[in-house]
Amino acid sequence: MQLMCQERGLQLPGTSTPVGAFLDIVAKCEISRVLLLMLLEPPPQKLLPEHAQTLERYAWESFDPHSQVTFLPENVFLLLQSVVMACQEKDTESLKSLQPELWPLLSAEQNHLLHLVVQERITPSGQGI
Repeated sequence: MQLMCQERGLQLPGTSTPVGAFLDIVAKCEISRVLLLMLLEPPPQKLLPEHAQTLERYAWESFDPHSQVTFLPENVFLLLQSVVMACQEKDTESLKSLQPELWPLLSAEQNHLLHLVVQERITPSGQGI
């Protein structure tokens, strides 16, 4: 859905940035994709290239303030970036402290995914990929 909105949706003239409802859909898909990747924790050899690109956008090493994900508000981008880093570093305390900050910015479905990510870090089920 995200790809379809980016390719076929209305865009700002001269850019690839979607507008209106298309922007909302792309942002919702991006957030859900990041949270699902954090929940599933696929090993690098099973990570699809498009998923690797998604995670690279949130890595500190590749952070470029001018190439930030333009369809997310800056505060949401930075909080998601912190979630990705906390998951990669297995920093449960940081993840738990980020949850209340993200809570009002996410949909009910996304909050549930974030809750599952936090719970998986606290008590690993071993059911990732």
